[in-house]
Amino acid sequence: PSGCGKSTLLRAILGTHPPSDGKVVVYKPGEPLGEVVTTPGRDRGIVYQRYALFPFLTTRENVAIGPKLDETSIPGRLAGAFTWWKDLRKQHLAEADALLEKVGLGDAIHRYPHELSGGMRQRVAIAQALIMKPSILLLDEPFGALDEATREELQLLLLSLYEDNCNAKANGDLPPYTILIVTHEL
Repeated sequence: PSGCGKSTLLRAILGTHPPSDGKVVVYKPGEPLGEVVTTPGRDRGIVYQRYALFPFLTTRENVAIGPKLDETSIPGRLAGAFTWWKDLRKQHLAEADALLEKVGLGDAIHRYPHELSGGMRQRVAIAQALIMKPSILLLDEPFGALDEATREELQLLLLSLYEDNCNAKANGDLPPYTILIVTHEL
């Protein structure tokens, strides 16, 4: 039911809202001891109910902003702006383009958020989380405000991530995604 703490649980796993009692422990393959979550980490990504996109960035720039901020520092961005522009930017935009293609937005890479439907914006938010390659992806009501057709498209996207996990396991690799979804949709 609403108000029982589903979103609070996701934020505790993310590390932005540590629990007032108990602890959150993340276990990683091959590591016998888990890591107690006290702060956010790159191994965890979230797509909030009310996703936020930068209105002045295109779809691909919104997706590529995460790696840019993660792989550069403020002084480095100021001092080495041309280096980032020349080298890392191409890599980040290429990764963003590939993810946008995966989520069905390959033809919308140059659009701004105000030019996208709610479902398209939600898929951009998912791509924003995926580009950071988190081992745990947290989805907070990802289908809440979507129409039936768009909801089905996003469900198929999540099934494709599950298929990626199955393919990895079949090849003897670790599955790339652990996904925890909070939803009212049965």
